[in-house]
Amino acid sequence: MAESRLTHYELELMDVLWRIGEGTVQDVCDVLERDLAYTTVMTTLNLLANKKGVLKRTKVGRAFVYRPLFTRDEVSRTILGDLKQVLFADRLPTLMLNMINEQGISEADADAIRAALDQLEGDG
Repeated sequence: MAESRLTHYELELMDVLWRIGEGTVQDVCDVLERDLAYTTVMTTLNLLANKKGVLKRTKVGRAFVYRPLFTRDEVSRTILGDLKQVLFADRLPTLMLNMINEQGISEADADAIRAALDQLEGDG
């Protein structure tokens, strides 16, 4: 990823584009769950495309269409890697337990984690 340090607001806009696939500034404004000025959204999308390199911007007619260059999983892995390195100094169990305690965990997610751990034990 060209620039891994995305702000909460930038991630909010990325989330909209991951959900809709691609869209114009107006499309993003329509989907956002809070009111923001059109120009604020436009400026941030341009920053994400031109400076941070996480969006592709294509002119279609009179508008620009924005599309994520990275999947949600790719960005999540980068952010979690940075978080683990900075805050948890490679203490993965502490990071995982904090996330589970804060967000909770579904039975399906718990099963997926168990399966991944079982696979790691089998590979080791």
